[in-house]
Amino acid sequence: MNKKLSALSLFLLLVVADQAQAQASLIANGLVAAFNLGRMAARKNAAAASLPTATTEQYRSHSFPMLRTPAELLPKKGAAEVTAVETQLDHFHTALRADSTSTLCTPEQLKTFQASIASLARAQSKWDLQTYQQEATFYLAEDVRRQHTAAPAPAK
Repeated sequence: MNKKLSALSLFLLLVVADQAQAQASLIANGLVAAFNLGRMAARKNAAAASLPTATTEQYRSHSFPMLRTPAELLPKKGAAEVTAVETQLDHFHTALRADSTSTLCTPEQLKTFQASIASLARAQSKWDLQTYQQEATFYLAEDVRRQHTAAPAPAK
């Protein structure tokens, strides 16, 4: 009976030890997961702080966003594509400010811009293109407005 009692005690001790080890493992894994979540949140906040921000420009009582990325914030992958898109938009903006009647972009410049933004989308899929697209849309709408203004009135 004494041997059965000690065998039963040993079995119960092993079961309790196994449960304690499982609980300790859960606590340790929970601590590691919490630590990793904290690191990920800190990285995300640092990355968000290093992203360029868009400014709002005004032209003829209309506003449009402009995003220009400083050289130190350019992504390693896709830096040339970002620069190409922003250079094209700078050409449109310069033409917008230079003269209130001339064409902002030729069909060739529009094709070059479209190719540049498509290239950027392929090279840097996580880069937000919406601000660039909104700015380009504004320039195209202004270009259409200028063409309608410059067109002669139809003869009656």
